[in-house]
Amino acid sequence: MNRRLFCRTFTRLVHSSMKQHTILLNDSEQKIRNLLVGYCDYYRNQGGKPLTLRITGGWVRDKLLCNESQDIDIAIDHLLGVDFVNGLQNYLIEQDPEMSMRHVHTIKMNPLKSKHLETCTTKLYDIDLDFVNLRSEEYTEESRVPVIEFGTPKEDAMRRDATLNALFYNLNEQKIEDFTGKGLQDLQDGVLRTPLSPVKTFLDDPLRILRLIRFACKFDFKIEKKTLEAMMELHNQKALSTKISKERIEIELRKALVSKNPSYGLRLIYHCNLVKSIFYVDGLGFDETAMKHSVKRIPHHLLAASAIYPYFEQQIHKSTIHMLRALEIFDDDSKFNFWLSMILHPYSTVPRVKNKDVYDQFLRVGLKCKKSDINKISAINLVSRTTIDQFLEAPQSVKRSDLGLYLREFPDFASLNLLVQCFIDCIHNVHVDGSLLLPPPPSPTTADLSLRNKKLINETIAKYESLFSHINQLGLEDVHIMKPLLEGRTIAKELEKKPGPWMKPVTDEVLKWQLDNPSGSAEECMMYIKSKVTL
Repeated sequence: MNRRLFCRTFTRLVHSSMKQHTILLNDSEQKIRNLLVGYCDYYRNQGGKPLTLRITGGWVRDKLLCNESQDIDIAIDHLLGVDFVNGLQNYLIEQDPEMSMRHVHTIKMNPLKSKHLETCTTKLYDIDLDFVNLRSEEYTEESRVPVIEFGTPKEDAMRRDATLNALFYNLNEQKIEDFTGKGLQDLQDGVLRTPLSPVKTFLDDPLRILRLIRFACKFDFKIEKKTLEAMMELHNQKALSTKISKERIEIELRKALVSKNPSYGLRLIYHCNLVKSIFYVDGLGFDETAMKHSVKRIPHHLLAASAIYPYFEQQIHKSTIHMLRALEIFDDDSKFNFWLSMILHPYSTVPRVKNKDVYDQFLRVGLKCKKSDINKISAINLVSRTTIDQFLEAPQSVKRSDLGLYLREFPDFASLNLLVQCFIDCIHNVHVDGSLLLPPPPSPTTADLSLRNKKLINETIAKYESLFSHINQLGLEDVHIMKPLLEGRTIAKELEKKPGPWMKPVTDEVLKWQLDNPSGSAEECMMYIKSKVTL
């Protein structure tokens, strides 16, 4: 469905939901509703205070966007989540033993992990459910940990990051509730706006800036002007880097970069001047001048990448076979590594210190990335480009062994590396006018690029497609799993030498010979090694 038709259809659906003040539940959701409301009636009949249950958060938004969700958050007005679930368990044991919940888990408060409220989780009809009480939050200047109390539905709605995430679905009455008064309209208009003043919202929790960027990327929504202006304020930039845990920043950044429009997120990060807040950390032990020089180059990478990526991707789909195949199998981890490798590429000139590289240190300390991300991004940015540059300049001058040994530096992610290198070359070649991107639109058009820039991108993609094709012709796609014809122990025994440090360069020679002689035998390889090794 094209975007114009989608917008017309979506507007019609939201208008219908607004008029009816309800949502069409699927079969599982209807069963859950009936069960939970049935327990509320039972609870009241047993002398308990009447309970109202509301589905909160993204489920309401996603249902209105015609997206199904297998994760439902339910807020209870007068009862803790754990107390409600315990009562529900007993009710099911008595009324319907086959429906008893066997998997109930309570997530305790953990302010150090930004978990400020106890939540009880379970599963019904194959849908994950989180139960928590309605609450109000009050922050102080001294702490990011809020004071939490039972709250009204409106208080609970107003504390949220965006009006369209503050919509509730009242399970008892089966209707949508918009306590901010703007959520449904903003959802219909594709606008992200904070329920309270954006200054207060971001002061309470600066991470909400990155959350809005993430939702903007996910839904191609605009950020309301005053909200965007508040996101750009200097104290918010400082608060992000000093008051928010790196784990929380990494989570939001990852979700933005694997969304359907990551280049929009890059433009927003650039526009809000958040580069240093996200992609720089003091005290890593590297040369500070080199670090600061590198981080000053990152905004250009964001700006250029966000401007050219739509055209870059379009041309890969339009004019390549091998690159398109590599791009189409990207999973979320590959997407995250692609974008983060590009963003952090300027750090590649920072000298190592005590055998530690800047990517290993920054990604571990500054973003708390997982080890596989660190290994890939480090290799992509630090392994020598000599072989690639030589091929791009004169393909016939590159031997099979040169290319094979280079590709083995990227076990299981050589294609990802080559796509990153191609994109970085495009970034280095083009000239982008920053005024085209301010204020950031959700989806730039390829018309924003000059004919010269398009020509440079086309030429770069053509060279890399030729490289991909050459790798395919040489049968090097799986070179990373190739085993040496001769093992170290076999070589040592044949040469009558004790194992030692000398074996590593000899094994490298085996691989090199093997790559240049793909049909050669182990005996022929040994003869070659004997001719090269001084006994």
